[in-house]
Amino acid sequence: MKKNVLVTVSGIAILGGIAWFGAHHAERVMVDKGIERFKQALGPDVSFTYTRAKPGLLGRSVRFYGLVFRQGPETMTADEAELSKPDTQDSDVTRIHHLSFRNFQLADPAGSLHLATVEMDDLALPTRTEDPAAPTMQSLSIGHVQATGLHGFASALQSDIAADTAAMDNFGANEASHLQARKVSLSTDVAPPRHVHADSIVVDGVALADLYTSLTTGAPYSAHISSTTRDITIDRLSMDGTSPLMRAKRVLSHATHTDATEQEVSSIQELELRPDVPNMGWLPSLGYDHFVGNVVLNDTYTPKTGTLHVETLSIDSANMGRLHINGEFTQAASASMLNGNNADMQVTSMTMTYIDHGLVPRALGAIAAARGLPPQAFVAFVQSQSATAQNPAYAGFFRWLGNPGKQTLSIGIKPDQPMPLMQVVATLGNLASMPELAKQIGLSVQAH
Repeated sequence: MKKNVLVTVSGIAILGGIAWFGAHHAERVMVDKGIERFKQALGPDVSFTYTRAKPGLLGRSVRFYGLVFRQGPETMTADEAELSKPDTQDSDVTRIHHLSFRNFQLADPAGSLHLATVEMDDLALPTRTEDPAAPTMQSLSIGHVQATGLHGFASALQSDIAADTAAMDNFGANEASHLQARKVSLSTDVAPPRHVHADSIVVDGVALADLYTSLTTGAPYSAHISSTTRDITIDRLSMDGTSPLMRAKRVLSHATHTDATEQEVSSIQELELRPDVPNMGWLPSLGYDHFVGNVVLNDTYTPKTGTLHVETLSIDSANMGRLHINGEFTQAASASMLNGNNADMQVTSMTMTYIDHGLVPRALGAIAAARGLPPQAFVAFVQSQSATAQNPAYAGFFRWLGNPGKQTLSIGIKPDQPMPLMQVVATLGNLASMPELAKQIGLSVQAH
């Protein structure tokens, strides 16, 4: 009986060994064929080498060690890489269902990238044609990717970028992507040096593949995506140069795009701006070491006419004041009034309301000191101007200056024809010496 058991067990072991050898051999043959097919799909200009390859279950995947991939000026290396069997059955596009790397590095003229680990799903590799001038039939697309230990350099920006973790969905031409990353930093030492950090960034609805192409080639970013919404959330944002510049607890932005309009609602919570930020150098002269406040923007842009309707631009600072702006503008370049490209836009009409929380007395005190007057004497002088002012708008303004903390100041601007925003700002600055300019910009002032 025992003899029969031993014979049976031995037979099973031998059969198992034969089966394992046969399956392993079949896997190796399948892997070799798969690698050869993969190389052919990549094209003749590709160098694909490795120190060792290990087949996965039933040859459905292969793990490479010491991988080196070269194509033109681009070089990609990894200590380990595992990919599923490439699929070209349904179309001419080569698809890889899963691909992972350990200690991944990429270098090309556009920059470099290092990832401690990265896993990608649902890849479609770019297709190439015989004619170099012909358009690419299929660009790289990735269904999902997640990575750790990211560090890269973008040549176009001369900047380093890093993140502890990053995950992205839907990376492809004209595709609305989803990106989220933690412990993100962007640094450049090109003058002026800037070092930006964020605890987390979440972006939805931006065509990140097209944005990447724009950054690496210099081509304009002109993605046409089917998504009609874009959302951005940034937590604990900071920017430093040679000194601290900016801090924000949270940045939120939601935009809705249709064929006719683009609407944006954005906010910056607990914004801090230091004197070294452009246009903020006046802070120390009024006794402030930095600005602290919240910003809200709600506007609608009509690309066909270049008109911008600002529902509200609100800047609220507890120890300065609250400024609220709304109005109609033309020749706008984008949907955001905060966009630097909108410096030349025209004012059709604009209303500003201001509630003071201490800024005006500081400003009056600084003006008085510059004129060698005691603050009280200068305030008395300001109050006296309200009685002699010929223009009712000036009378109301001077009365408000005499006691700004008690009333809300409302300023209306409606020029006969649209006027450049910067010209309106300059006119407001010259009103004290040239009161006749008030009519030119259609100025009205109320204190209530």
